[in-house]
Amino acid sequence: MKPRHQLRANVQVRTTHQQRLALTPQVRQTIEMLSLPTAELRLRIEQELLRNPALEEALEGDEEEFAAIDEDEEDEVEDPAAEEDPDAMSEILAEDFFQENHDNTGGLALREEPPSLERTLAAGRTLSEHLIEQLGLSVEDERDRAIGVTIIGNLDARGYLDGSLEDVAAQTDLTPPAGVAEVEGVRQRILRFDPVGSGSLDLTECLLVQLEFLEGDTAPLRTIVREHLDLVARERFRDLAKRMKVDFASIARWVRRLGELDLRPGLRFSTGREQVVVPDARVYRVGGRWRVEMSERIPRIRANPLYRRIARSENRHTAAEKEFARDAWSRAKGFQRSVQQQQETVRLVAEDIVRKQEDFLNEGIDKIRPMVLNDVARDIGRAESTVSRVVANKYFATPRGLIPFRQFFHSALALRDGRQVSSEAVRARVQRIVKREDPDFPLTDEQIVRLLERRGIMIARRTVAKYRKALRIPSSNERRIRYRNRLTDEERRGGAGP
Repeated sequence: MKPRHQLRANVQVRTTHQQRLALTPQVRQTIEMLSLPTAELRLRIEQELLRNPALEEALEGDEEEFAAIDEDEEDEVEDPAAEEDPDAMSEILAEDFFQENHDNTGGLALREEPPSLERTLAAGRTLSEHLIEQLGLSVEDERDRAIGVTIIGNLDARGYLDGSLEDVAAQTDLTPPAGVAEVEGVRQRILRFDPVGSGSLDLTECLLVQLEFLEGDTAPLRTIVREHLDLVARERFRDLAKRMKVDFASIARWVRRLGELDLRPGLRFSTGREQVVVPDARVYRVGGRWRVEMSERIPRIRANPLYRRIARSENRHTAAEKEFARDAWSRAKGFQRSVQQQQETVRLVAEDIVRKQEDFLNEGIDKIRPMVLNDVARDIGRAESTVSRVVANKYFATPRGLIPFRQFFHSALALRDGRQVSSEAVRARVQRIVKREDPDFPLTDEQIVRLLERRGIMIARRTVAKYRKALRIPSSNERRIRYRNRLTDEERRGGAGP
């Protein structure tokens, strides 16, 4: 009896083309190093020198250190460990989420115009000082203030609450004792202080509070933070798209918006210790031209060729010895390349900035030129995101002082003749106008606008007010009162007899 149905096993081999981008450990290491300032890069090198026996500091006269990477080393054994099941969208997290907005303080900084040059050397404030000041201005009840001070005193360096609400309640020493509900009520207010998210219990709460202040539709972002944050952390964007029932384009857009949030808001503030800034490049003038010299604090390193010879030997070493040597050599060579690329890219960016800012170096703040990252990226042949990482936390030592790379990138204002002027130059003009004003008749913001317009600078009154506040210049009424008080004090001292 023949069966009615026949099952056929049909095996086919197909070739398909698919473009996928996955960051290798080498690329990730290079991206990480781009944002490191000189002091941190030196520490990173010293740590790697201790960790990897195949990496060594090059001695004076060591020719191999200064030679370019040989073409015949293409057959070197690279790191064989490939990432399992690389996600087609893995570059979103590494490039856009964790790095694009990274300010090298441990968090993802909100995009905003950098502070003025005049404020870059100001003494740093601690997170506690910043929050307690806001607490005093916004909380009138003495009991709530006492609870708030206790909460702020229990925040860790990231800005998160280090302990439970019960612990905070027990530390308040109030009569009657503070309850958990009271502590939670005050904590909810501190959560919305600047920086938003301070006092959070965990990362999810920190991000959700910040989403309250993000413009546009944040509903899908809230869903991701509440239910799928682990998928974002593990770069499982394919699974995230299935869970959210959307396409990759939507996931990419949402992840980029999450990248605008600050994972550790407290790290933007000083730890209370003085921090020494080591310049990454020195700018000096030779023969009428400005030159850039990279910091000499970075040790010169090389991969010890002995380990490569061991890895390639035939019978002199065991398989385990050759595997160890191969891995150590590969990591050392990769680390050396990453350091070289970091130094080369920083040098290219520094030289391009100096070329564009010669007028500023020669004549001062009035001649500073507005710049955008894309201009530098185009000039040096790098991606804009690469330039963004390079300018983070890097400093020039110039005859005009220690200046962050980032300070040369600001918005531009239009002149009446169609040209542009840097917002930093306009800010400096505002400061000079106020210094020269008549103490009896302090200038209002509107009057400052008219004076700038006479010089061809088209500017709104609210922009002048923003610059004035950034320069810590009081309003015209407050200045008038200060001038009068100062005059009264001088008259009293002048009229006092011996």
